[in-house]
Amino acid sequence: MLTNPEPNRNIEDLNDDEVYAAIRYLEPTLESVSKQSDDAAGPGQGDDNGVVTCICLCIALIGLLATFWLFLR
Repeated sequence: MLTNPEPNRNIEDLNDDEVYAAIRYLEPTLESVSKQSDDAAGPGQGDDNGVVTCICLCIALIGLLATFWLFLR
């Protein structure tokens, strides 16, 4: 059976230091977040967003140039 050691403690009873300590405990650090995202992506799949963005911009530019070419023709 699980028991709560402080069953009647209210959030209003906490002082600022205790609240900040709880927030620091619950929020991951920036180093652990980046490490987790790199681990989740797997090897060789970390920073592909820049490549995808460049390819999409090139395709959009080619489409725009083709539209102008057809319009001026």
